[in-house]
Amino acid sequence: MDAPEFSVANYRTYRECPNQYKDAYIRSACAVKISETDDEVRIAVACSRMEDTGNYLISFHALKKVTLVTVGDGDFAEFIGNIVDVDAASEGAVQDSATGAFELESISESAPVVNIINALCLEAVRRGASDIHIQSEGAVMRIRFRIDGVLQTVRTMDKSLFAGIASRIKIMSSLNIMEQRQPQDGRMQVSAEGVSLDFRVSFVPAAYGESIVLRIFNAQKHALTLDELGFSSDRHALLKKALSIPNGLILATGPTGSGKTTTLHALLSGMNSETLKIITIEDPVERMLEHVDQIQVNESIGLTFDSMLRRVLRQDPDVIMVGEIRDSATAELAVRAALTGHVILSTLHTNDSVSAVTRLKNMGIEAYLVSSVLKYALAQRLVRKVCPYCAKTVPLTAEMKALQKKFGVAGTKMKRAVGCEKCSFTGYAGRTVVSEVFEIGEDVALLIDKEKSDAELRLRAAKNGMKTLAEDAVRKILAGVTTLEEAKREALV
Repeated sequence: MDAPEFSVANYRTYRECPNQYKDAYIRSACAVKISETDDEVRIAVACSRMEDTGNYLISFHALKKVTLVTVGDGDFAEFIGNIVDVDAASEGAVQDSATGAFELESISESAPVVNIINALCLEAVRRGASDIHIQSEGAVMRIRFRIDGVLQTVRTMDKSLFAGIASRIKIMSSLNIMEQRQPQDGRMQVSAEGVSLDFRVSFVPAAYGESIVLRIFNAQKHALTLDELGFSSDRHALLKKALSIPNGLILATGPTGSGKTTTLHALLSGMNSETLKIITIEDPVERMLEHVDQIQVNESIGLTFDSMLRRVLRQDPDVIMVGEIRDSATAELAVRAALTGHVILSTLHTNDSVSAVTRLKNMGIEAYLVSSVLKYALAQRLVRKVCPYCAKTVPLTAEMKALQKKFGVAGTKMKRAVGCEKCSFTGYAGRTVVSEVFEIGEDVALLIDKEKSDAELRLRAAKNGMKTLAEDAVRKILAGVTTLEEAKREALV
């Protein structure tokens, strides 16, 4: 019979259980005692080991009532790596250091270090993190996850573990384990619960050692659709309309980490990949798409965005996604491709949608070409959603009433983030998109052709019904999706 509400991943007091198994047996058998009395013993067993280990333990403890608690394989792996092996590795590192035998390569290959890294990766994926930050800080090593765009400290470990963990990550990423003075970048793969996860690895030397950042890719099993991203209904309708253009340029703009690539993948997923030849050029390939040829750039061997774009045009494509327009050469090729009958999707770093016009012109694209090819420019940000379990409904503040009046949005209540166990006491769970979509119709194209200012373009877009990022944020606050504090954190209001 399973015990309710038992979390083996957080079972930090396991050594206090009477007659607890040795750590070596816990690792090999994937079983740990929860409690033991004169009459009964309760044991947590990983689900994949229930048949062999479970039956053996029932026989072993035959004189007592045996209760087996089934736990997930991933949860048990987190328990081994985050709890059992952290102390073991720390003790081993201290002993090796004392005897002068602190060999980086041998330590990095030890089972505890490997298990710690695997557990960190498993936990990061389970909690929906996008990045893992490992920092050496004086006497401790700090582990932080970026969850919903915000860094959260998940644990601190003994500093003695850092060298072994850093070396192991370098080995997995094919980096030089002896190099600690120069930055290094690489990639590694970790198998987590049957899914192969890709990590982009970055090492940078810092005052107390190296700073390590692991960016997680392919954590989601499928590309999100437009319906799942949280676009407001009017923006959603415009993006659906964008899917049907026969040729032209669609741009997603915003700062790093605002979800631009995810939105472009959602647009591609909404296209008929059975009848269209779709090619993407990305750095890196973040998520695999069905029936789509995805190419990763590699500047070290000359595979840049512009060089690959030249070559894929010979592949008879209908739709091409270029991960980012970084320079004039890529911009010119993208515009030329859009002019010759292709649909081109890409990203730019601008603060709003209308500024994409000026950015293209600053890259050397003539105004008449911009007006001819640019069909839609989307600007977006990601804001955290309030936790549905602990959010508190409150009256509108004076500041919110002023924003409500400015944008003419109805509403009498708003949400305030509180914090509970389900949201790790942050008050937020998940993210949604705040956006604006600039549609370039004939009237707007004429203004671009005449090289009108961004202010004039914004005025015409507003007359055509375009809602700004700020207005979309206010609507989502009044709808109880996010909070005023979160919108201010992203500088939306």
